[in-house]
Amino acid sequence: MKHFAIIFLAAAVLAGSAGAAESVSGLFMLKSDHGARPAGMGAAFASIAADPNAVAYNPAASAGLTKFTASFGHTEYWDNIRLESGYFGMNLSSRTFLHGGIRFGIDDDIEKRGLVPTTEPDALFDAHDVSFKGGVSYRFNEKLSAGASMGWFLQEIEGYRGSAFNIDLGAIYAVRANLSLGAAITSLGPDFNITKSGQPGSDDISLPTTYRLGGSYTYLKYLGSADIVILDDDFHMHFGAETAIRENFRVRAGYMAGYDTKSFTAGASFLIQDLAVDRSF
Repeated sequence: MKHFAIIFLAAAVLAGSAGAAESVSGLFMLKSDHGARPAGMGAAFASIAADPNAVAYNPAASAGLTKFTASFGHTEYWDNIRLESGYFGMNLSSRTFLHGGIRFGIDDDIEKRGLVPTTEPDALFDAHDVSFKGGVSYRFNEKLSAGASMGWFLQEIEGYRGSAFNIDLGAIYAVRANLSLGAAITSLGPDFNITKSGQPGSDDISLPTTYRLGGSYTYLKYLGSADIVILDDDFHMHFGAETAIRENFRVRAGYMAGYDTKSFTAGASFLIQDLAVDRSF
């Protein structure tokens, strides 16, 4: 427990230093919650392990997988914003685990206008955010697991393009069989610019670095979780719960506090042998 307390302290110090940043992070589409199960639980997922969706929140979460597992997701906002994703995780040994994933976001048919207001736009253009990541997690013992991911962010807006290297770091500590704690820092990396041939480049754009501290508790067939999340210098609380109604049917709900456009969430899962179909709102 001593080693994990040090991890939590270091994450808290880093989170506090984030307040010194003045710029707002870019790649806004990749800030949306990945995976139907985490999204349905209010994205309170820093301490949930053995789920390929969870490595987007904590790279230590692939620890505990006993076979190759993959997840594919589709998310829609309004009529013109879509996000596609695919994540996988697998065990290389009893202590070492591999994971990776890709996320792609598109905002299409954005209206372009000049300095003079017009009824009809001058043109339509698209914006794209892409993330490629891969990493490993390691189980030191039955209680403590740690992981890391690395990859690239790419952004394209109306012919302007830019990219940045980034890393994720995290750990999960099982206090008891039914109680886990998690800490993670994701999307940690340098500022970047988007440029277009023959045009001046953008100002510095910071990555959507996110700090998470959380815990989860299981009682019989009920799972509850809570996370502290710091994103764009703002403090948020995330809460989630999940239960099995039947052996092949689960429901979940959550709440995210401190956002302008996020609050209550809900979701359900249907399980057929090794296949799970998840839906969330």
